[in-house]
Amino acid sequence: MKQLKTAVKYIAIACALTGCSPKDTGSLYIAIVNKSSKEISVQEILKGKITPEDTIFQCRMFAFPIPADSTFLLQSFEANRGWGWKMDFKSIPYIQFLIMDSEVYNQYRNEPCDTIRKYVPVLHRYQLTYDDLERMNWTVVYPPGDWSSSRFEGGDDCFRLAR
Repeated sequence: MKQLKTAVKYIAIACALTGCSPKDTGSLYIAIVNKSSKEISVQEILKGKITPEDTIFQCRMFAFPIPADSTFLLQSFEANRGWGWKMDFKSIPYIQFLIMDSEVYNQYRNEPCDTIRKYVPVLHRYQLTYDDLERMNWTVVYPPGDWSSSRFEGGDDCFRLAR
């Protein structure tokens, strides 16, 4: 009888724990949509404070390609632990994306930093807060335009960057 009571207690505890509502973690991905007719390269900058010097190409930082008319899913740093971008934004006020023409970037990417900055123009700069991304439904569209109706739905034209 004592074992039955103990078993019932454990079952009740397990049911109570699994019945809890999930944590509000924010989105696991930021969808970056390239609606242009050219491949772009995107450099992501996450810092506690973004200075004017950070609005130009950052040397020693990777820029990932996104083919024309496709979507790239940028995974949260905390996604593997079950957390989304909300946790990442606890330590940073902004995320910044620098958009460059991939053809030009690839031509100069192995050159010294000052050469890259001189010959690889930043086509667009996004500096976004958590609230901005919430409003944008976690979708960043290049070139800028009407993104209010956009949301990534999946498909073959999707690329993911896992951390």
